[in-house]
Amino acid sequence: MIDREARNRLAELTRHLVAGIITNDDFGDEAPYSREDPAIQEVFFYGPYCLYSDYFCSYRLTGRHALSQPVRREAARWVLFLKSNLEYEWPREPHWSFCLWVLANILTLNLAGFVLAPLRYKRFAQSGDIEVWPFLRRSDFEEALSRPCYLKEQHK
Repeated sequence: MIDREARNRLAELTRHLVAGIITNDDFGDEAPYSREDPAIQEVFFYGPYCLYSDYFCSYRLTGRHALSQPVRREAARWVLFLKSNLEYEWPREPHWSFCLWVLANILTLNLAGFVLAPLRYKRFAQSGDIEVWPFLRRSDFEEALSRPCYLKEQHK
């Protein structure tokens, strides 16, 4: 199920984060949650949440924290997906597996991450076109590109 309100909110927050309008703390504090739409949590945690460190200070993604053009394009793809009416189709791991992942990394001083991450990535990438994530298929991405959500003509 698509939670349009939560998707729209996450899309706008992502745009504001990437543009440096809001801080990393503002983004984290205002991010929506949805039990109905898995895209909200998946895009949040594997998308914009990875763009900053929230451990030490509040900052904007400007100046020395500014994102590169390729990362900005990737973020635009996340927003395009959130504005689409497509279901999130990528495989999802159970929440408890994340806890095991963190514990394994702590106990092995991150060695588990170096060994297991490529295996997890390979399994995940076999499910769809990883280059257009969170879209599963390139054809879905290209279709969404043909209908830009922020460049529509306004009719009176």
